[in-house]
Amino acid sequence: MPKNRLFMIEKDLFGKALWDYWTNNNPQDLVTWTHLTEPEILPVSYLFRNYDNMPASEQIALQKSFGKILDVGAGSGLHSLYLQQQGQDITALEWSPVSSHVIRERGVKKVVNQNFFEYNPNEQYDTILFLMNGVGIVQKARYLDKLFIKISELLAPGGQALIHSSDLKYLYDTGKGYEMPENNYYGDVHFFIKYKGETESFDWTYVDENTLRIFARQNGFESKKLHESNEGDFLIRVSSNKRSESDVP
Repeated sequence: MPKNRLFMIEKDLFGKALWDYWTNNNPQDLVTWTHLTEPEILPVSYLFRNYDNMPASEQIALQKSFGKILDVGAGSGLHSLYLQQQGQDITALEWSPVSSHVIRERGVKKVVNQNFFEYNPNEQYDTILFLMNGVGIVQKARYLDKLFIKISELLAPGGQALIHSSDLKYLYDTGKGYEMPENNYYGDVHFFIKYKGETESFDWTYVDENTLRIFARQNGFESKKLHESNEGDFLIRVSSNKRSESDVP
């Protein structure tokens, strides 16, 4: 993977939308789509949802978080803020300067404006969160080794990473079988965002459960599925050593 390839997005439309909503500066809905899917409306208010309005995968991840926690791709800080309010030791890691500013203004005490793959703190974490299809930060499924190598660096002994992803196989269902792409992983997409007349795009990936487990295992991690929705998205815990369910909150 080329150095600094990840998240070199010039316009930061997500950040702009978060800032407009937070400052009441005529916020508008985002429009998102991929090269495989049609445009969909994403209300900016959804990015500021509270715990009660979070999907089950997020609620479970927050309930299972313990110790020193790192929230990767913190966005508006909604997960970090909730965990902080519960008395947890949480650090919000966000690559966007604008989004990082929003998170600080919302009251999150520990905010780091940096790329996950370049983050080198003098501490390790007991829980690392990758929510809202957070595994996509690798941009291509073939880069998953890089993700788990970085998790290994940042994860304390006995710690866990909670990873949310989705399986896009259903998009290739012809009714008579699946027509899968031959030259690339089927969950790799080109993602588009439109906000206030501006558009930007970047690579993203949605990794199926089996592929995620394979990469986890070959990097020395065990995995356990904690939740799966009817829409095909799921939450997986990966850990570097065996622990019973009763050992992890």
